[in-house]
Amino acid sequence: MSGKNRQNLVEKSSNSVWFLIWGVAAVTLFLKTDFYDPFNSAKLILLLLLSGWIFGHLVNSYKKNPINRKSQEFISTIIILSFIFFLLTSTIFTEVFIVGLLGDTQRRNGFLAYLGLSIIFLYSARTIRFFNVLRIYKVAILIGLVLSCYGLMQINGKDFIKWSNPYNAMISTLGNPNFASATLAILSLLALYGIFLKNFPTIYKLLGITFIVISLFDIVNSDSRQGLLVIFFSLLVYVSTYLYFTNRKIGFIVIFVSAVIGGLAVAGMLQKGPLTSLLYKDSVSVRGYYWRAGIEMFKSDPFTGVGVDRYGAYFKEFREVGYPLKYGFEITSSNAHNTFIQLFATAGVFVGTLYLMLIGYVFFSAIKLLRKSNGEDQKITLGLISAWVGFQAQSLISIDNIGIAVWGWLLGGAIIGLSNSVNENLKVPEIQQVSVKKANNAQINLFQPAISALILIPVIVFSSYFYKSESNLYFLKVITVPSSPQNKQPVLDYVNKVINNPMSDPFYKYRAAYFLLDMGYTNEAYSIILSSHKADPRNPDYLQGLANFEESKQNIKNAISVRRKISIIDPWNADNYLKLLVLYKSNGDLVNANEMKNKILNFAPNTEIAKTALETLG
Repeated sequence: MSGKNRQNLVEKSSNSVWFLIWGVAAVTLFLKTDFYDPFNSAKLILLLLLSGWIFGHLVNSYKKNPINRKSQEFISTIIILSFIFFLLTSTIFTEVFIVGLLGDTQRRNGFLAYLGLSIIFLYSARTIRFFNVLRIYKVAILIGLVLSCYGLMQINGKDFIKWSNPYNAMISTLGNPNFASATLAILSLLALYGIFLKNFPTIYKLLGITFIVISLFDIVNSDSRQGLLVIFFSLLVYVSTYLYFTNRKIGFIVIFVSAVIGGLAVAGMLQKGPLTSLLYKDSVSVRGYYWRAGIEMFKSDPFTGVGVDRYGAYFKEFREVGYPLKYGFEITSSNAHNTFIQLFATAGVFVGTLYLMLIGYVFFSAIKLLRKSNGEDQKITLGLISAWVGFQAQSLISIDNIGIAVWGWLLGGAIIGLSNSVNENLKVPEIQQVSVKKANNAQINLFQPAISALILIPVIVFSSYFYKSESNLYFLKVITVPSSPQNKQPVLDYVNKVINNPMSDPFYKYRAAYFLLDMGYTNEAYSIILSSHKADPRNPDYLQGLANFEESKQNIKNAISVRRKISIIDPWNADNYLKLLVLYKSNGDLVNANEMKNKILNFAPNTEIAKTALETLG
């Protein structure tokens, strides 16, 4: 059989690759305006549906073509499976299991998200080969055009969705300027590298140029350094590596210079060195507080972490005193803004180490692949690797947002897939089209849909519950109008739907209490907040809500008890100590009132709160 015919057969057998890549693009695009969290929760649902269907293809591919134990795919698969196993273990040990499963509110970086991303990685490693890898470049350009044009509309105030947005208007479909600019950067880099490929269709090159121009305008106007960081480090890798393979002496010099510039750039973003004036931004520098808090969390519980995606429940306990003094006593963070530290802090040493091993192994495979490939294949490889490096660069200072992460895991799997293809015998795919009986063909054809359907059944059930939780809370926000008493009963009904939903985010149940409170259901709201606190005793939001309730009911003793608990998990909160001071004074306990005053003066002597404390006690 000719090589051309063989390749055509392989093309047909790999049509699912289109589904994989377009599915990844759809996750980035997808949002639900009738969700309480229209971005992250919507993307999680689609990610699970996508990975559920792909799982059938993955199992089917293992059935037809088992993994070669000497291949790079085998090693990466072992790392991935171990990562998922230990992440599941940490999820089971997470204090609030549903948070470990779903992820924290407005984040959704729980077990299910990483399970879905892992399946994408594994199937990408199975199916991406040199004959179909250009599909990644093509889809990146097409989807990037959509995202960049939408971002352009937002910048010009023409957004067709009326977002309640505290950020820069350019959020695209990611919900945040940082995420939007980083995603556009990764996709525009793929477009740029695709332009340099000889066999890349001219129409895609023209579309790519258009996309790059629009996306650069969007990134600059997003007022976010994240996209520029991705572009900077990715281009450093691409240019220095290309020159290295063209002329080693020049390449070594460029690599050395790139390393120095890269180091200065990182230092500049952290407000150090000569590039500070160009690159420093407070939102980047503040990451240092997040990282150090995450490291302390890891030290406190190195084996299973503080709980999968539970960073926000522990941040105030582990933050440095300088953070609240600079940014505010009630300001917090729900993520370490560094994927590696986040995983170590929340899921423990095994999960963190395995994730590092995975990244390291992809990088090792990338280097081997570059050395073994040549010509156009080497350019294709270098483009993918450089874009993947850009993704890893942003993950050092950012949250593992699902809309961006799907591309990072797809590219990582593709690098492993291309590495395998270099060592594969071209005749291997031919095995899959050896003549067999029609009955066996029918059996094989039904195997994948059967497995996919089997997986999708629980995924759909879960998604339907999760969907209802999101949409019900959103509807509550719409109908909760204190001036409309006719809405009182519907609000109570929808709150009960949220409370009784087994897949409701625990914070959504807590939030529902305030909708009840707005409509006059004081006792019912108080009951829900008590239940929320009981289910998650250390959650700072629930404690604050409970303390406010006790104070409003003039339950001084209970309020003091709750605020004492807050002081344990939030030791640098001068505002909480001031409220305790007032409570103690009203209760005639001047000894403890003075103790609170002294605590405030000890670490926050130059604040308005300290001044108020002195005035209160005279």
